[in-house]
Amino acid sequence: MRPLVSHGRGVGLARAQSGVSLVELMVALTMGLFVVGGAASIYLANRSTFATVENVARVEENARFAAELLARDIREAGNSPCGGAMSTSNLVSTSTSPNWAAWDNGLLGNPMGTQDTLAVSVASPTDKTARVTSPATDSLLIWSATSGSTPVRVTSHTAGNTGTFITATAPEYKVGDVLVACDGRLLFTFKVASVSSTPPYTLTYTGGAALALYFSRVTTSFTTGGFISPLSTHLWYVGGSSELLSANALRRITLKEDGTFDSNDNAEIVTGVSNFQVKYLVGDTTGTPDPAAAYQTASSVLNWANVIAVQPTLTLTSLDKINPAGSAPSVFSYQLPLTIGIRNRLQP
Repeated sequence: MRPLVSHGRGVGLARAQSGVSLVELMVALTMGLFVVGGAASIYLANRSTFATVENVARVEENARFAAELLARDIREAGNSPCGGAMSTSNLVSTSTSPNWAAWDNGLLGNPMGTQDTLAVSVASPTDKTARVTSPATDSLLIWSATSGSTPVRVTSHTAGNTGTFITATAPEYKVGDVLVACDGRLLFTFKVASVSSTPPYTLTYTGGAALALYFSRVTTSFTTGGFISPLSTHLWYVGGSSELLSANALRRITLKEDGTFDSNDNAEIVTGVSNFQVKYLVGDTTGTPDPAAAYQTASSVLNWANVIAVQPTLTLTSLDKINPAGSAPSVFSYQLPLTIGIRNRLQP
């Protein structure tokens, strides 16, 4: 017999369903907080690790770049396109003390904060001199006739009080430039009096009477196939960074003949260099070091022409504070020691 009242479909199912209790909701929220907190912790740890790796990698990259450029300059100190061991002569007369006057020394080191020669003091780039910022660091002056330049080959030379060079290619020099000419036997510095950029490519100089007298006493004149190259003077030091005002940088100044420089000649090589210390190995006149000799500071070097190797040490620091071990954040510091031989002074 069927019941008189029948229930609609789903009524029993609806009564069987129920909502989430407060306890269950709180448990679910707690578990969700743990998951979100774990994810955030992993994110922050990865971010810190990434920042640490990035800063360390940047310091190492800066170290490699600084080492390459600095070593390249030091190796060529006092060098010419014809090598070393030549008779030298200076045909440039001036009443002032030019920066190239002692270029055959090759280099000149300056201990912390002392006065550099040639009216270039170790000071701030804003006043057209080079200064070292705090902490006080060494500086290094390097002369070279091969660094960063391509020599021009000489096809003929006429010696005289007004001497003339004919070159194989158009020289990219201007009147007043101080150049070096060499042929493997003789090397002399001269100032360009005139230059022709059309064939025959001609350079003239004055003050060559003594040189002409020298050639009159020997059987050969300046050898065809000799070279002419500009004389560069670079001052390396640590100064304020133009990229980051709170940091120091390794800088290189290219000096003019009178020891001054333009602001665009004061190049920031590497940011984050906090210290620059240099020592020198002195040999005898043949370039042979004393077996008992040790690297010494600039104030102990008596004859710069006998320095055969340089040992600069750069201290680089990260631009950001990092905490790789979970300790208080601090900058990452890396000390880079280098030993660089001067190419034309080392015995084969």
